[in-house]
Amino acid sequence: MSGLLFNLATFAYAVGLASSAIYFVYRKKPFFDAALVAISIGFGIHTAFLIQRGIATGRCPLIDLRDSLAFFAWAVSLCFFISYVRYRVQALGLFLIPLVALLMLGTFFVRSSPIPEVLRSSWMYFHVLCLALAYGMFFVTFVAGLLYLFQERELKSKKPRTFYYRLPSLDLLDDLFYKFLISGFGFMTLGLMAGIIWAEQKWTNWHTDAKVIAALVTWCIYLALIYLRTSAGWRGKRAAVINVAGFLSVIFTLVSASFLGGLHKF
Repeated sequence: MSGLLFNLATFAYAVGLASSAIYFVYRKKPFFDAALVAISIGFGIHTAFLIQRGIATGRCPLIDLRDSLAFFAWAVSLCFFISYVRYRVQALGLFLIPLVALLMLGTFFVRSSPIPEVLRSSWMYFHVLCLALAYGMFFVTFVAGLLYLFQERELKSKKPRTFYYRLPSLDLLDDLFYKFLISGFGFMTLGLMAGIIWAEQKWTNWHTDAKVIAALVTWCIYLALIYLRTSAGWRGKRAAVINVAGFLSVIFTLVSASFLGGLHKF
């Protein structure tokens, strides 16, 4: 049953992505409506998959690498809906849904692995939940930052190309960027605090783990970005560059356990 739900969700996301791409090129509203419906259906089925998976395994589907990729894809989809409801930025789907599809497809190449007994903890479930939501929000800020840089460059060129007219204004992108930055940082802070509380109880020398260090570096980058924006007024290009560095650190944090080892297995 869970396999069927997963495949249906992946198919719905693929239809949504294709419809978004067609809408972005031809600006025909029926295609965007079709994309929104398909992504909504995919998100609903995806949610049902996660619930069914949790019931079938008798645990929260967040610790295993395969399940966590699926949950991260769900978190990115949720961020798309939040951003669309709040800002009506139709172009975001074209950038967010490919990551969802990539994460969903990635689960086919990852084997499920037994969960160490030490990781069966409510603190760990909360830890992974918050970090998945944080990373999904940081991806939105990453996309918004790149779009901001593109829009700014087009304005300065005095000869904006067609792509320019497909995107929202600089002010809207800046507001979207900041709101998701603050929200993502809040969730990351909660996630790190939960992980530290658990680690102090169950894990000696947790502060030397490579993924822990990478996560703390990522947290510091986003903290510096928030500080520079609020106190020094850093916006636009300078903020977007730091944001890119922050998301590259997110990616490194996600994959670091695979080749640096430690208690983290993903």
